[in-house]
Amino acid sequence: MSVQNQRVLVTGGAHGIGLATAKLFQERGAEVAIWALHEESIAEAKDTLGADMFGQAVDVGDLGAVDAARRQLRERFGPIDILVNNAGYTLTSHFLDEQQGYWERVVATNLWGVVYTTQVFLPDMLAQGQGAIVNVVSDAGRVGMQGEALYAAAKGGVIAFSKSIAQEVAKRGVRVNCVSPGPTRTRILEENSEHGDAGKLIEAMVKRIPMRKIAEPEEVAEAIVFFGSPAASHVTGQVLSVSGGLTMVD
Repeated sequence: MSVQNQRVLVTGGAHGIGLATAKLFQERGAEVAIWALHEESIAEAKDTLGADMFGQAVDVGDLGAVDAARRQLRERFGPIDILVNNAGYTLTSHFLDEQQGYWERVVATNLWGVVYTTQVFLPDMLAQGQGAIVNVVSDAGRVGMQGEALYAAAKGGVIAFSKSIAQEVAKRGVRVNCVSPGPTRTRILEENSEHGDAGKLIEAMVKRIPMRKIAEPEEVAEAIVFFGSPAASHVTGQVLSVSGGLTMVD
C-alpha cells in the first residue's frame, strides 16, 4: 500500500485516529500535512510527526477559514492527492439534556466540515484526473447510537454525501470512501468515560462488541491508508466498519 510521494492532508490530525493516520502515511512514503483546531495541538503532534511537518490551525466548520488555509497549503505543498476528513466532535449525552449551541457545533464540525473541505480540494483533484477522499464517519451514523443522536445524524449525513460525490466524480478519477470506527481509544472517548451517565453508556457499548475490546487508533489508520492507496484503486462509494463487529450491516 505504498503512497510514495503522495501529498496528504489529515484534518483533526493532532490526536487519536488522525495522528495515527498521519504517522502511517508518513511511514508509507507520503508527504503529510495536518489541520487541528489549536496551534498547541499541532506543536504536540510534531513530537510524533517531526518538526518539519506542516500544520495549520483551522476550524473546519468555517468555510472562509477552510478556503484560506487551502490556499496557503497549496502554495506550500501543491495540490493535495489524498484528503482525510477526520476532524470530529461529540459528547456522549442524552438528547433532551443538550442545547442548540452544542448541536450546531456537532453539525458544523462533523458534517459541514466535510462539505467545506470537499468543496475547496475537489477541483484540484478533478483537474489532475486523480485523487482520493477518505471520510472518517462512525458506526453511530450507520445504525444509530444511544447518547449520540446529533453526532449520528451528522455522520449519517457524511455517509450519504460521500456516496453521492463518489458517483459524481468516479469517471474523472477521484475516489470517495468512508471508514467507520466503533469505540476507539481516543482522547474524546477517555474524557467522556470519566463523566457519570456518559461513562455508563460507553461501558455498555463496549460490552456489545463481539471482539470485547475497543479499537486502537492505529487499527483504524490502516483502513484509512488502504482507501487512500493504490490498493483501493477500484473501490469507491464504500463504507468500511472498523468496530470489532459491533455493527454488521450491508
